[in-house]
Amino acid sequence: LDFETVSFIIPRWLGTRPFQALPFQFSCHTEDADGSLQHTGFLDLSGAAPMADFVEAVLAAVGRVGPILVWNRGFEAGVLRRLAADFPRRATELEAAADRMIDLLPIYREHYYHPDQRGSWSIKAVLPTVAPDLDYGDLAVSDGQAAQLAYQEAIAPGTPPERHTELREQLERYCELDSLAMVQLVRHWAP
Repeated sequence: LDFETVSFIIPRWLGTRPFQALPFQFSCHTEDADGSLQHTGFLDLSGAAPMADFVEAVLAAVGRVGPILVWNRGFEAGVLRRLAADFPRRATELEAAADRMIDLLPIYREHYYHPDQRGSWSIKAVLPTVAPDLDYGDLAVSDGQAAQLAYQEAIAPGTPPERHTELREQLERYCELDSLAMVQLVRHWAP
């Protein structure tokens, strides 16, 4: 599971705060017992506050049981816990999902290193050392900061429809690669 968030200096939506990490996108790959993968994603580029729809979509994607693998649990669980405070009707489910998160980052920090990481533990540095066929270098949106900028451009009133469509595709490819990367990093340790 991977989230993309945006932080506004001046709050854009009622009930939000300056610099609050507001989720507008997620990508979730679910692996079935037979090893097959299912992908679920959410991306709201309407310009309206995306958080309520995000909550419903992410809870549907992760279900109620099983581990939820993330890279940097502090961030993803923090997003869910802040949403739990903002959406008390769904707080129990959001807190439960945050509690089910398993962080792949410390596992890799403790048990893996490749010189090509050049001291970085970013998923973008680790992934090419395990799955060189998966590459962020070919993406127009290739990191979280670029995702925030693409999101802000996409929701701007003057963005032409063609550009809006292009930004949607770029954001979807980027976030989907982040969750697929975690699948590959887990499979690296599988027997």
